[in-house]
Amino acid sequence: MNVYYLGSALNLSSLYMIAGSGALISIKSGDFNLGGEGQIYLGGFVSAVILAALANEGVLANPGIPAALALQLPVTAAAVSSALLAALSAVLKILRNADFLFTSFIASAAIIPFIDGLISGPARSKTDNLLATAFIPEAARLPSILEPSPLNASFIFALALCVAAWLLLFRTGWGRQLCILGTSPEFSRFAGFECKKLTLSSALLSGALHGLTGAVAILGTYFTCHQGFYAGMGWNALSSALIAGANPLALIPAAGLMGFMTTYANRYALFHNFGFDISSLIQAVILFAIAFPAHLPRSFRRSGK
Repeated sequence: MNVYYLGSALNLSSLYMIAGSGALISIKSGDFNLGGEGQIYLGGFVSAVILAALANEGVLANPGIPAALALQLPVTAAAVSSALLAALSAVLKILRNADFLFTSFIASAAIIPFIDGLISGPARSKTDNLLATAFIPEAARLPSILEPSPLNASFIFALALCVAAWLLLFRTGWGRQLCILGTSPEFSRFAGFECKKLTLSSALLSGALHGLTGAVAILGTYFTCHQGFYAGMGWNALSSALIAGANPLALIPAAGLMGFMTTYANRYALFHNFGFDISSLIQAVILFAIAFPAHLPRSFRRSGK
């Protein structure tokens, strides 16, 4: 197996795990956060712009400031900005009973062209020909694990995050109440749960994890925020969460499956002179094959038909 493609698949898996954890928490609350792509894009853009500003000010080159400390600002800002974008849908649901699924999708569809405009305009790099922000400095980049592939230290963080998400959902009072709210909103209200706070907090956390995914993608994979880097990332992360049955531990193999499917489907398209749309068709067929048996009638499955 080619080391580069193996590392690329694992790297994509790590991004799907982080964003998938955000999608999973939203699913558990009874809402579907369909704004993942816009939130990932926003997080990546915010972190890239702040890193460029810090580099211009010489902060990242200052030996008296550890790189880990300097990175806290862009990463935190990325998580907060995307959390607020997701929280908008929660606020609309609480105040106006708006559909969370619909408003999260619309908010994402609105923020993407806005960021595209900023990247092609005032935020565009002055030294490169790409439609992208300036490249982040070497000091801000996550350490590589499997050269020459893009696999980096975020993979270890993603694994730990899945475990932390499982503990949060199934070993804390907040997590248990959130799961009950997603299963039975009426029971949650009669039981005296703070349903509005649960809805808002889960949306904030879901958005923050998507924004963190964007920041991690910039710090460890792309090193610049270019137009379209987020494409497919949010939907594949949501698919991973659904395959995992909204179980954070099962998200690890599910994200791995999506990462390998995406990478090797694109590799197949590249080496066999197919358009890259074929990779989406391959993924669709595999996902359909995974999902279809679970919905067959029991008698149908027992008979082997």
